[in-house]
Amino acid sequence: MRALMVLALALLAACSGPRAEDLLVACPEPGLVPDMVDLTRYRDDAAPDLTNLVIDARLIGIANGRCRPARDDRSISVQFGVIVQADRGPGAAGARQLSVPLVVGVTDRSGNLLNRQVVTQALTFPANSTNTRQTSEPIELILPVSETRRGSDYYIVLGFLLTEAELALNRRRGPR
Repeated sequence: MRALMVLALALLAACSGPRAEDLLVACPEPGLVPDMVDLTRYRDDAAPDLTNLVIDARLIGIANGRCRPARDDRSISVQFGVIVQADRGPGAAGARQLSVPLVVGVTDRSGNLLNRQVVTQALTFPANSTNTRQTSEPIELILPVSETRRGSDYYIVLGFLLTEAELALNRRRGPR
């Protein structure tokens, strides 16, 4: 009987290594950077007034998020979309399609930037309308995981890729 108990304990100890499910317990959730959720863009070299406004857009949320094992359980795949609400201005000259640049960053717990990528989101405005609300195509990130680095050790941050002037405008006017 004692030999059977020792064998059972040995088997349990052999199975105690990290499992993919353990590494996925807390997947990183994407978050929006408050200073970067608004994009007000004017025609190049034009005065910043309503007649020169090309687009006024806002990131309003994250959608369709999911997390799953990838690459032999040594990494996780994080997928999500971004919800964009936009108004087309007179400076767009009636264009029904406009593109906005998004930046996606991955940081560690200390806030160190580990990866950054720029994604272009195409926006289509319906006929006879100057506003639209759309969810982006899925954005996928592959993040390595191990015994020492779990999915919850990462932070995913999103915002518009802004010029210095656009970022300064957002900071001056505050959240909308």
